[in-house]
Amino acid sequence: MAPLPPPALLVIGHGSRDPRAGAELERLVAMVRGLLPGTAVGAGCLELAEPHIDAALDELVAGGATDIVAVPVVLFGAGHLKDDGPAVLGRARRRHPGVRFRLARDLGIHPAVLAVAEERARSALTGPGQGSTGAAPAGEHEADEAAVVLVGRGSTDPDACADLVKLARLLEDGRGLGSVVAAFAGMSRPDVDGALERCRRLGARRIAVVPLFLFGGVLVDKVGERAQRWAAAQNDVEVEVADHLGPDLRLAELVVERHREASSGDVRMNCDLCVYRVRLPGFEEKVGTPLSLSPPERAARGWRARRAANQSAERAAAQRERPRRGLGRRTGLAAVPHGSGPAVRVAGLAHTFPDGTRALAGVDLVVEPSERVAILGPNGSGKTTLALHLIGALDRQAGAVTVAGLDVGGATLPEVRRRVGFVFQDPDDQLLLPTVAADVAFGPSNLGLPDADITARVRAALDVVGLTDLADRAPQHLSLGERRRAALAGVLAVDPEVLVLDEPSANLDPRSRRDLVEIVRGLDVTTLVVTHDLSLALELCPRAVVLDNGVVAADGPTRLLLANPGLMAAHGLDLPYGLVVPADPTASASPLRTHRAGEAPDRSDH
Repeated sequence: MAPLPPPALLVIGHGSRDPRAGAELERLVAMVRGLLPGTAVGAGCLELAEPHIDAALDELVAGGATDIVAVPVVLFGAGHLKDDGPAVLGRARRRHPGVRFRLARDLGIHPAVLAVAEERARSALTGPGQGSTGAAPAGEHEADEAAVVLVGRGSTDPDACADLVKLARLLEDGRGLGSVVAAFAGMSRPDVDGALERCRRLGARRIAVVPLFLFGGVLVDKVGERAQRWAAAQNDVEVEVADHLGPDLRLAELVVERHREASSGDVRMNCDLCVYRVRLPGFEEKVGTPLSLSPPERAARGWRARRAANQSAERAAAQRERPRRGLGRRTGLAAVPHGSGPAVRVAGLAHTFPDGTRALAGVDLVVEPSERVAILGPNGSGKTTLALHLIGALDRQAGAVTVAGLDVGGATLPEVRRRVGFVFQDPDDQLLLPTVAADVAFGPSNLGLPDADITARVRAALDVVGLTDLADRAPQHLSLGERRRAALAGVLAVDPEVLVLDEPSANLDPRSRRDLVEIVRGLDVTTLVVTHDLSLALELCPRAVVLDNGVVAADGPTRLLLANPGLMAAHGLDLPYGLVVPADPTASASPLRTHRAGEAPDRSDH
């Protein structure tokens, strides 16, 4: 059963008589097409320019599109988005009753918009210093003498005006740009002159005027002219007019994100229940954290309360200072034998579930001994299905799977399952016995080992994961991070040759996640990490494989893959905002292999 084609994308521009705006819209659409290979992408304007949105919709339908998502390339939703957008799609539904049409939301307040606006403002503030008045160069101004005027289009819609003010407030927080004042080109207050005068009275001596427009045109020119006219009348203030946002790859990625939201469902958090939805400097750890409904904590009152608080702090400090054993050292664990061939070889693996869902459609994969490989992909891409085939948990329908030199299936299954250690995402699926030590001993006991050997293996495995002190604790009394390490210890106790980790960092706090990374880094065993956590993959795995629609869509160095956000977005993987992928001088030695879904992967190197 062939997968359904992705919905077509219609980029809706406002439209302008200025040819510069049309050319920039075309450049942005070209970037979007590059990020969405295999997806039909069209573009149309609401007014003043061709092609009109109606004609663009008809062209997509004529090309065979039966599901179309319209993404308005506007910063903030005002009358054109709230009224004209639904009206256009209503006309299209009447013309094409058999086609599904959906309208995505505006680009809005998003970290990508903030990043581009910040870049424009910083470039103007730290530029060559040739402002409109010829005042002092930028380098001679202190940070508290700088300011930014963020100029929007202006609207009678209060939501659009409020969003601009919110964006200005977020741009001001912790970015070192000085005061950021919102202004409007028309229909709203303050205007450009009023915002500049406000900055001057607040002590600014260098002001960057940032036209918050996606595309150039008459309004952008007028903003610059007004700023220059005001600056000409000043003797002590330097004004630099920054570039407008323009066609930027980050904004193209945002268009792709809006398309995916409308296609697969919006995954935004509920602002009524979380502290922050946007990453703010200094508050990164609070993004998405639950909003407390209890009153704020008060300082301890009275000598008894202060003594109890001090004692609690001392106990917490002592626990933090207590040395935790293990955390990745292989001491005491038997060396894993490495054969002459690959640790894992998968060739042409296919699997279709009874309801007709095709999970794997010809997967080819080779993993060498001691490699750590991340298996990446969106939900439904076949990651877990592939992992279950490595232990023979699913009947193979086509292809071949070999682990540690053994064909998976039939009489070899017991030995394969001894050599492959599988750690499930939920540790409670593996922890069954009354104590941690008993649970870790369960695997070695099934191997028929002497009691002395079992005790030695349990001690060594718990030492590796740092749980020696908790050997006699009941698993249900451990934290999630400790239970996940206990489940890993139970697998390590049987000395597997291949370790498969299914979403190992899911729901872990930062300390538990760091502990897990240290443990896995210290293991001398072939490891496959099935994960959505791209930063974990970057930390742990030099190599990554991207699955999409049941095939290997990309295979290569993890740094090289994550340095291509367009490729990742095309396969349903969004990089965490703010993740910086450092350059890898050795990446060129390991080429990146990609192919489109539905094509046969290149097996010449297998």
